[in-house]
Amino acid sequence: MCPPLTSSDWIYGGDDDSLFRLVTLGSIELQKQGYTREGLITTAGPMPPMGAIIKDSDDLWKLLTFIRSRYDSDPAYKYGAPASQQ
Repeated sequence: MCPPLTSSDWIYGGDDDSLFRLVTLGSIELQKQGYTREGLITTAGPMPPMGAIIKDSDDLWKLLTFIRSRYDSDPAYKYGAPASQQ
C-alpha cells in the first residue's frame, strides 16, 4: 500500500516539516495545502491522518526519530543534507 519507511522513497519529501505534517494531517490534507507527490512511487494509497491518535508533538518527534534510526542508508542524504564522506 505504501513504501517502507526504511527505504529512500518519500512521496512528499523527507524533511522534518513534511514528515510531521504528513503524519499529523494525512496525505489528502497535505495535498490540499499544496504538497505534490515526488519520487518513483505512484501506487501508494493515501496516508490517513494520525494527529488525533498521537498524544502530543513530542511523541510524534520520538516516532520520527525511531523511523530515521531504521533507515538503511545515510540518513543525512535522505533528509536533504549532503551525504557524509566516508
